[in-house]
Amino acid sequence: MKYISSFLFASLFSLIALAQTTITGVADTTREIVIAKGQTFLNFPVADSGKMVKIRISENGKFIDEFSMHLATEKPAYWVYFDASRYQGKTLTVQIAKLIPRNFGGNGTRLASNTETEPLNTKGLQMVFADSRFPGIDSLYKEKNRPQVHFTSRRGWLNDPNGLIYYKGDYHLFYQHNPYGWAWGNMHWGHAISKDLLHWNELSDALFPMNANDAAFSGSAVVDPKNTGGFRKNGIDPLIAFYTSTGRGECMKISYDNGRTFEDYKGNPILEHKGRDPKVFWYAPGNHWVMVVYDFGRTKKMSLGEEATINQNLIYTSPDLKNWTFQSGIPGFFECPDLFELPVEGEPGNSKWVMYDATGRYILGKFDGKKFTIEQNLKRYDNGGGYFYASQTYNNMPDNRRVQIGWGRGITHPGMPFNQPMLFPSELKLKRTADGIRLCPEPIKEISSLNAHTQTFKDKILKAGDTVSVSVKRGALHVIAEFEKGDATEFGVNVLGYELVYNDLIGQFLTTHAGPSSVTDYVKPSTNIFKIEAIIDENILEVFVNDGELYYVLPFNGSKTDEVDAFVKGRGGNRKVILKKLEVHELNSIW
Repeated sequence: MKYISSFLFASLFSLIALAQTTITGVADTTREIVIAKGQTFLNFPVADSGKMVKIRISENGKFIDEFSMHLATEKPAYWVYFDASRYQGKTLTVQIAKLIPRNFGGNGTRLASNTETEPLNTKGLQMVFADSRFPGIDSLYKEKNRPQVHFTSRRGWLNDPNGLIYYKGDYHLFYQHNPYGWAWGNMHWGHAISKDLLHWNELSDALFPMNANDAAFSGSAVVDPKNTGGFRKNGIDPLIAFYTSTGRGECMKISYDNGRTFEDYKGNPILEHKGRDPKVFWYAPGNHWVMVVYDFGRTKKMSLGEEATINQNLIYTSPDLKNWTFQSGIPGFFECPDLFELPVEGEPGNSKWVMYDATGRYILGKFDGKKFTIEQNLKRYDNGGGYFYASQTYNNMPDNRRVQIGWGRGITHPGMPFNQPMLFPSELKLKRTADGIRLCPEPIKEISSLNAHTQTFKDKILKAGDTVSVSVKRGALHVIAEFEKGDATEFGVNVLGYELVYNDLIGQFLTTHAGPSSVTDYVKPSTNIFKIEAIIDENILEVFVNDGELYYVLPFNGSKTDEVDAFVKGRGGNRKVILKKLEVHELNSIW
């Protein structure tokens, strides 16, 4: 069923379900709704043109959640829901608290604004209903423009990946989530799990704001098998989440049921400072925990008696996850830090510590558990237009790989009930190149399990003006092209209308489309083989050049063709390259 056709179904569905919803009290701004057995969704109608209101959900006066949303008063554009599965047999109070008299958007989104003098239209409150389903569930993951090999949430906005950890047989993907609308806001931790880092099962939101003045910002997760914090209970070493509670500081929450529910640590906050986004991990050589966290509140002394406030990543240590001691700071970074060690490929015994931030900038050096010593200064492994952002790597990986997931910032899905994707999981490696040691992402090897249909060409001589073309079905693709450089100046691949071309004369790599999206960068291949790899989804293009020496993410909007072409540019002559390999894999959906 196409998404647009689900509107009529949703309207009928809501009328039927409303009749099944028990209402024990009705006022203009308040409803009490009994959640019957089997009713797991409390459904809210959304219209982005509607007024932004504040909704509060409580039970017997106890705060559960509060959020802002564009509550529909007429025909909804789509429906969102509060997970009511834990409240079956109980009565929830749903209240419209107030209008929101301001724009409430993020990342370039612009939503309707209200004024204090406007009347409070409560008609939409009467459309809220509880049921075992939500409108649109029959077309879930088949909606128009839903990415098929990149994770997106069932409903609402997502951004930073959080709490990436392998725990009890599952890869956990927590993430910044607005369950109630298309734009940034109402920050919760969404939650999905996977057995293979590809196929995801979205669960209920894991972390909620503590009160009306709080939000659950980014963080990380650990498991404590040494029981240093004393949180072991009934033989269970819990999953422990660290996050920024905007109303309190850096906080811990603890889960004894594999991340399904979390309880607040009574000693919160564990750290108060001007900053956010704690990444916590165990440092075995020092037998202690490390937290690297973004900070914008510390000052440094200058000459003439002046002081300056600097942005930096701070390093704290702890023996027990509860008590943290400041150790050092590295200036020049901005939010969402990570810190880990990797071997340098092909250099036994040589490893480097990597520190990076949300923008993809990184430094390399030594780390003694308390202080980072820089050996190679800032480089960047995202070379696109900022669509790659706020990545995080997995803790506790079973095979010691360093796997990363990033957020596809600004890759939007207008008209859909979801917005923003996660990028394809990649394995990070350190490689010595002509441009120093570089941090290189490559698609995880598990991508091969998605192959549905493969076309391969090998050892083709391509002269100026020659092309090898492959016809494909429209959908998700994985393309790998390897060229042996000769005396041709320009060569590359065209994927469904997006041209990826390398100029060997000046070492320039150009990504361009008929639309406005284009990227130019430079690369110095270390060998005579030039490799271009791309993952193409509904509206996403990820490009990996020379196994990650260059990495791009771009929105793939506009017209598309049904071909993948390997080519050499020019007007005839004998200038040539050898197409060593062209693999075009049509991919099965992860859903």
